[in-house]
Amino acid sequence: MLCYCKKCGRIIFNMLDENDKKCDCCGTLVHPIPDEYKGNGSYKIYQNDLWEKYVKTSPEFDQYLFEHRDEILAKQSAEFSEKMEHGKAILEGRDKGNQFGVECPYCHATNVKKITITSKAAHTALFGIFSVGRNSKQWHCNKCGSDF
Repeated sequence: MLCYCKKCGRIIFNMLDENDKKCDCCGTLVHPIPDEYKGNGSYKIYQNDLWEKYVKTSPEFDQYLFEHRDEILAKQSAEFSEKMEHGKAILEGRDKGNQFGVECPYCHATNVKKITITSKAAHTALFGIFSVGRNSKQWHCNKCGSDF
């Protein structure tokens, strides 16, 4: 169902529940487009008339939101994309926010931990001479399991 926002003038296709119809730009409730604009082909032809008749005359109307609606939506989209990319980086183990600033040379993950002296000593006690190769390494990758 096509709906419009009385506050910012956004026209959206809303398929949500009757009680949960909110504008994705300003968060206010949206209203169905009046019947006079339905069935006339594209609502875009009548968009300016809709804004003049129903949006700009509404007591909820906000001129700033109306004029900057596209910028607000672009900013929201960019923030969402950034959050999604950060989440993807965390899931793939390549989040650049680790405390060491070290990256695995094999899988390029930054989900690494320092191999401590205590860990090296325990490994030597358990495996003896076979732990020489591991004990020369400083870092362990939590994603691919390699030591480097």
